[in-house]
Amino acid sequence: MVLKKQTVWLLTMLSLMLVLGTYYVLNGSGEEATSNNILDEAEQVLDGMNEEDANEELLSQVSGSDTMTEARLKREEVRLKEAEEVSREAASSETTAEEKVAANDRALEVLAVTDVEEQLEELIKEIGYSDALVQTGENKIEILVEADALSKTEALAIMSLAREELSLSDQDQVYVKHGE
Repeated sequence: MVLKKQTVWLLTMLSLMLVLGTYYVLNGSGEEATSNNILDEAEQVLDGMNEEDANEELLSQVSGSDTMTEARLKREEVRLKEAEEVSREAASSETTAEEKVAANDRALEVLAVTDVEEQLEELIKEIGYSDALVQTGENKIEILVEADALSKTEALAIMSLAREELSLSDQDQVYVKHGE
């Protein structure tokens, strides 16, 4: 079976999020998890990946502020639930062939949205911000940028970049916020 790189990446991310989420739930002592513990958990999940991909994944999960990390975890949790729902629907014996095709289309759509969000995040980082988080919704895109302050000009530049890269219509709303 041949898997696309994006599919493998998404499945790896979902697995990583599941492990990290379980770790935080089970670590009910109120203490913050140390970076070493998180790295150990992540390394166990990423054993099947090649070394270069694993390093990129570990760096992306450990870097960023708490706000950005929490927002990423929430976003990945929602994506994981969507993926589970689509997988259950596609695997059900009661599902017709047309419903299975529709479920596969929804799964591809989730992958495409994730890919577009990540591409835009990278473009925002390239223009000088240390971290960015893009969340797309129905006719709404929210962009969180790690910065102490964000001027109107900077926000408009990010909005313009998002509209250009995502080919947004005038009906789509783009919100840009900053966090420390």
